[in-house]
Amino acid sequence: MSTVAITNVREARTTANEWLISHLPDRFAAGIPEYDYDLHGWRIPVWLSYPGLEALGPLGELIVDESGTVSTHTAVDEMKDRALKLYEQHRDQIEAPLL
Repeated sequence: MSTVAITNVREARTTANEWLISHLPDRFAAGIPEYDYDLHGWRIPVWLSYPGLEALGPLGELIVDESGTVSTHTAVDEMKDRALKLYEQHRDQIEAPLL
């Protein structure tokens, strides 16, 4: 059995975004990964993101291990709750392009 080694930021971010697409609605996006030597994996923040706006805030974190598996993550329901709160705080900014 072969293993996929995640060796750079781009690969880690791609893996995180693939996981997010599979587990959460759109607007959840992977931030910039940082390698954590203690965990032997990548810490990747999860952000609420809308086109034309800067990322609205952190929602949680994923840990992608060196084999390319999301080994740990903030609970999905917790990230959804944080996203809803951030959406409410920034509703005018988010909906302005639609008006």
